[in-house]
Amino acid sequence: MTLWLGLVALSGCRQGMRSTADVPPTVREDYDSLLAKVVTPDGYVDYDALEADRGPLDAYIAFIGDPASWPGKSGRDWHGRFLNAYNALSMFQVLERDRPSSVQEPRGWLPRAGSRFFFETAFLVRGEWLSLSEIEHERVRQLELDLRDHAALNCASMSCPPLRNELYAVRGADLRNQLTDQMHRWMRDEARGVRIEDDVAVFNPIFDWFAGDFEFFSAGLDPCAIASQYSKGQRRDRLESLSADGCPHRFFEYDWALNDASHQKDR
Repeated sequence: MTLWLGLVALSGCRQGMRSTADVPPTVREDYDSLLAKVVTPDGYVDYDALEADRGPLDAYIAFIGDPASWPGKSGRDWHGRFLNAYNALSMFQVLERDRPSSVQEPRGWLPRAGSRFFFETAFLVRGEWLSLSEIEHERVRQLELDLRDHAALNCASMSCPPLRNELYAVRGADLRNQLTDQMHRWMRDEARGVRIEDDVAVFNPIFDWFAGDFEFFSAGLDPCAIASQYSKGQRRDRLESLSADGCPHRFFEYDWALNDASHQKDR
């Protein structure tokens, strides 16, 4: 069950979206099991399976709305929780909007594609209303300064980095290991990460949109050098060679279609 609220924001009428589902004591375990079931090995979402068994997702959305579910005193205590919240809320919004063909499809007030999905819809998170954009930029990027977070946030689109089929740890070594593994998964994915064509590295546009993050958070490394750090074998060698040559690169066209596993099979 969901409850829709009207919120007033500077951009116009901001829509509020929350879940009023009951929260069982096993909410995290139930949702973790659901992720293992509906996220494919290559990081797409089986939305048919998710919609047929969405109870654990609805309960998790209600869970993250309660401040009591966020122990700790600072953003450092909530790094993994905000990653999990972003990914869960993306899937939740997809279902609430009757599975649009693209996250850019819902029309918003702002003259920008995707504004309704990312900017103009707010969710109850830790007792405050936050959009996906606010979670990504204000609660993750600007606090953590970790380029690996770009591999961990999934915006429900085909060109997004692969969605992880488990919850991220809250913090510490377990979270760091997951983020490193997630970067490896992303960088070895030629459709969503980086590929090499005619001695040119072809990157996901995320590397262009957040070029400042990748340069600053890596202490000045070029994209080829960053990708090589999360690659192995001949692929790593080729990226290192390209880096030594000034990293000739371009960006592929981002595919905003819904990251539905059934779409992936047709491509």
